[in-house]
Amino acid sequence: MNNERLTQIEEQLGSLRKSMHRWRIASFALLFGAGLLAAQAVGPTVIDHLVVNRIDVLGDSGTPVVSIAKTDVGGRIDLYNQSGVNLLRVSSTPNGGDVAIWDDKGTNVAGIWSAETGGTFSLWNAKGEELSQFASGALTLSGANASLHLQNEQRVPVAVVASDPQGNGRFQIADAAGNVVSEMLMLPDIGGGIIVNSTTGKKMGVLAATEKGGRLNLLNARGVPVFIASTTGESGGGAMTVTNQRGIPVVIMKSDEEHLGIIKVLDADGDGARTVRPLRGYSP
Repeated sequence: MNNERLTQIEEQLGSLRKSMHRWRIASFALLFGAGLLAAQAVGPTVIDHLVVNRIDVLGDSGTPVVSIAKTDVGGRIDLYNQSGVNLLRVSSTPNGGDVAIWDDKGTNVAGIWSAETGGTFSLWNAKGEELSQFASGALTLSGANASLHLQNEQRVPVAVVASDPQGNGRFQIADAAGNVVSEMLMLPDIGGGIIVNSTTGKKMGVLAATEKGGRLNLLNARGVPVFIASTTGESGGGAMTVTNQRGIPVVIMKSDEEHLGIIKVLDADGDGARTVRPLRGYSP
């Protein structure tokens, strides 16, 4: 009889323990849920002051994608891609601030920093070659395709400073539609030149420097030179030639070796020249 009574008491105690365990779990779950709801209602935990030497935010691969650290001269912030390549750095330097940008292969392609003489901005290509730099008020462009474009409100280039394939400088002025109407350039085997075009792109005038002196050509609508001003031979005097619409000279005015003026008038085929010279010994 006593044994049966003890067994019943033990069973009742075991059932009571299980009930208390379930109640504790349910109470903890309720408290945890209430805490989450309260956190969502109140917002994230705000820390007024956090003191560390470095903070790293890890990416999916376990490598840092954001890093905040101190350096010997100040602070530094680095951004990385998921492969661990450094893409951006903002840091302190002995002269001020520094911003560096790399491509996904780790090549430095852009940078802006403070120097002793002021701010500097540089761009590099994918090979790490510096193509442009803006420092101390001077803009430097390098490379075969270096050019500076000025655009109007319609984003049409109206002025271009560039280099040609041979490495010579070139300056172009365009109208509002982008048609090049004048150009300063290096003429191969001649020298510096200025070309004037119509709005339809036809060449109308050329001013060039040659080994013998300057030369001016005016062309008609068909591209035929109809007026030519230049120097003459070894004498170094001036000469002007007027041609007909076929480009055949019909009037030639020049100075000869004796420093005298000469006028030649020719027919439509450049023949039958009549020459006019000053009267010798004549004085008005």
